[in-house]
Amino acid sequence: MRKSQFILVSQLKEKLQEFPGIVSSLEKKDPHFIDKIMWWLKASEDIFSTYNISEVSEIAGFRSKIIAARITEGRGVNIKKNQIKAASDVLYDIQNTVLTVLTPYERKISECREIVKQLLVLTAQTRTQIYHQSLPFEDFIKKIWMYILSENDLRMGAIKLKSLLSEMDILMLMGDEIELSDFS
Repeated sequence: MRKSQFILVSQLKEKLQEFPGIVSSLEKKDPHFIDKIMWWLKASEDIFSTYNISEVSEIAGFRSKIIAARITEGRGVNIKKNQIKAASDVLYDIQNTVLTVLTPYERKISECREIVKQLLVLTAQTRTQIYHQSLPFEDFIKKIWMYILSENDLRMGAIKLKSLLSEMDILMLMGDEIELSDFS
């Protein structure tokens, strides 16, 4: 089973949304800056690892640079300052790595989102699929998807979606994009 690209995009966007706060904590000389960046790196690594994204090693490499700054020997060496310097030197590269991974997935989801919107508009125009509040939302989305798959005029769009995303991702996109008022 393919892993959800929709969830991957959401998770990576969330990580990138957290990044300005980390940069601000560096700017404010927050004593927990190192903990924050290390936690962020580890969480990003976990996402990459879950999706078998090879850039996991690059993220681990950035983390290792910050860890290595702790091991500096010598008298009067301020370990905390060394770590902050190491972390600040790689901040841009860290976020750029995550952004570089995210961009092609985000583009694909955006393309699929447009196809879903078109299919939903065309389906709504047929007036064959009516939403009733007694029907669970997820079941209604599945019902529409089955209709799209079975309708000759809509099937090509469905095939295009299936070639790009898992069915679970398609259903999540449909749930995101549907205007229930169009189906009332």
